[in-house]
Amino acid sequence: MPPIPSSPSPARPSEPSEPSAARRLADVWCEGLSPERCGAFPEECHAATYCDGQRFCTSRRGARGRTCGEEGYYGGEVACCEGLVARCAMKTGDRTCHDERDPEKQPMCLACGDGVCSSLEHRCNCPEDCAVGAKRRKIRYRGSNPEGPRQGDPNVPMGATRPDQCLELLGDADLVRNCLRAWMWAVLGRNSWDELQDADSIAPLTPFDLKLMRCLSLAQGGRRPRSGPNRESCLEALSQSTKDARLDKLLRR
Repeated sequence: MPPIPSSPSPARPSEPSEPSAARRLADVWCEGLSPERCGAFPEECHAATYCDGQRFCTSRRGARGRTCGEEGYYGGEVACCEGLVARCAMKTGDRTCHDERDPEKQPMCLACGDGVCSSLEHRCNCPEDCAVGAKRRKIRYRGSNPEGPRQGDPNVPMGATRPDQCLELLGDADLVRNCLRAWMWAVLGRNSWDELQDADSIAPLTPFDLKLMRCLSLAQGGRRPRSGPNRESCLEALSQSTKDARLDKLLRR
């Protein structure tokens, strides 16, 4: 009897292919990893440190294509670019500094050491550029727009091209204060007149602008304890010392 042909073996179902490395990495929940395990997924995760010193693991997805953090970056997904440093610090009104202890705050990438105190820097997070000392008597301040406030700034009158036009074109003390503050921030990166006492240059602002800003920063009479100057008395003194007639409209209000 002829041999009976054997039936072909049923085909084995194909094995699922091993997920690609990219697929595995995309499924990693970096925030759930300990800082020690974070380094096992260098393409997807980055180990960073909060300002209070606590290390954590975070995803690189928020880096938006960055390979390093530029000036002002504080996301934690990548390290600061070359030449920048990650800093944390708080400044207080009494000119002292405190360590940043907010558990949610992350260090910011700053260009400390370049000799310029930018709008992102201050005497506490970047003392080598922003603090007065034996080797540095004056500070070189720089704002984000040295030419002045951007066109359309709601605090600056249309057509104003100089800070002294704040007083020329505006008649309300609060509006003049906000206009001068916009110029100070754009050009020098400061919004307080007293911070500029140590500036090597305040151009295009003038010493008169700073004195006026000091007066306008004070509370009006009745909103402040009787001891110490108020806005009105400060403006009167400034008017008497400078004989600037433009101040009359502020005193009449």
